Amino acid sequence: MQTVTLMERAYGDAEKAHKAFQATLKDRLKFIDVNIIVDSHKWMDVTLSGRDEEFAANYLVSIYGTPHKLNVGDIVTGRITKINEHYIEVDAGLEFVFALKENLRHLGIGTPKQIASRFGFIEQLPVEVKVIGIKKVEFTKNQTDTFWKWKKGTDRVTVNAATRAQIRSVLKKTGHVRDINRIEKLGTLEHSIVCKKGTDAPGIISDIGPYLKSDLGCIRGSLNNS
Repeated sequence: MQTVTLMERAYGDAEKAHKAFQATLKDRLKFIDVNIIVDSHKWMDVTLSGRDEEFAANYLVSIYGTPHKLNVGDIVTGRITKINEHYIEVDAGLEFVFALKENLRHLGIGTPKQIASRFGFIEQLPVEVKVIGIKKVEFTKNQTDTFWKWKKGTDRVTVNAATRAQIRSVLKKTGHVRDINRIEKLGTLEHSIVCKKGTDAPGIISDIGPYLKSDLGCIRGSLNNS
């Protein structure tokens, strides 16, 4: 038996997060002889037992990463924890790091808060960052390209603290299932709702917001203006 800590965040309803993450792991490891128990303090602690436990542990760490001391040049997937006029703070596992205005230039003009609003950033959004100095990071090219891909498509709504099933249930309840193309999974409790062309994200947010204990971000896609 061995336990690994993975860079997947637990917050809000911990039991809901554990069940959702355990279901994801069981699907990933469905052909491997291993039992899984998920717990957490802040990041997900996964206890593995069985014939393939060592292989499973290494495999999961390769996918999710594990909290570790950061060095310049490291690339890590952390979680946005604070957004203001001066910086975007990211929890990178063992420490908080910061993307300053000058390190966000690839996302256009404006303050970090304005850029965050433009790209639908919310707290707990998983982001891939590169360490460029002591406690300083920038978004990787892969992450930056993803943000611009969102911006160049249809409208989107970013959601935290909810499972895909919860989001779909609320969309059905509010009559908006027909207005979306898909729900993209970003993390265990973080998703991006991709609207159909002609559907406005602010309208979706107004209708589903009262039914979700979530932060909701809005991305106005350029395809809606074409």
